[in-house]
Amino acid sequence: MKNILVMLFFLAGTLTHAAFIDDDLDGVANEDDRCPNSALTDIVDAYGCAVEKVTFKKEHHFDISVGYLYAKVDANSSQNAKSLSVGYYYGDFSAWLYTSDYNLQSGESGIDDTTLALYYRWKQPTYTFKAGAGGYIPTESQNGNNTDYFVTARVVHYAGFYDIAAEYQHTFMQDDATTDSDRLTLSTGYAFTPKSYASLSYTEQSSIYEEEANLRTLSLYVNRFMNEHWYVSAEFSNGLSDSAMDFSGSLNVGYFF
Repeated sequence: MKNILVMLFFLAGTLTHAAFIDDDLDGVANEDDRCPNSALTDIVDAYGCAVEKVTFKKEHHFDISVGYLYAKVDANSSQNAKSLSVGYYYGDFSAWLYTSDYNLQSGESGIDDTTLALYYRWKQPTYTFKAGAGGYIPTESQNGNNTDYFVTARVVHYAGFYDIAAEYQHTFMQDDATTDSDRLTLSTGYAFTPKSYASLSYTEQSSIYEEEANLRTLSLYVNRFMNEHWYVSAEFSNGLSDSAMDFSGSLNVGYFF
């Protein structure tokens, strides 16, 4: 008798399971499903119709941009440069690589040190804190030119369409005849639209040469996303001290994906 009961119980469960057909796998049987083609990511009601569509955040992103820079060093000299920047983003982690080549008014040309940095971001509704470390890697072999290292931290507070930010960087100079450098940047920005942004910043940096005064500059930065991938940005800086460049301007075109 016990074996017969077990068999009947098993048969009843099998028939019940066989009768439950759910083609769109939303948990509602076909005979009760008023929306038979629900997506797998939809949260559905008792009738199989979506009450919420779930989208998954894409964790991996890349950012590639090329740029052109012109700088007036002083009344007697200037330079221009072409740059390449590559960024990689995974959640709150990011990595950044930057390299450029320069041409001086005197005719001299070369490749600047390559910057490589890693960052981590803590994001809250009204502020973001970002910290990182990296190095300036010599691209050309020159006597006394070694890899320099830096640590940096940036905090941004958001208030509606406005933001205010402070960034600090300390560079451990390894080149001959140089000393460590500190840089502090204070800025405020405004988002005109979800795709357009501008900021004004003041930067003071100690010179890597002990004999020179601090470098002080005032900069304007603008950014515009043309669509979800392509963007353009520009930055203009004016030197406020004799040790800083008189003027510099750069234009970048980038692709985010």
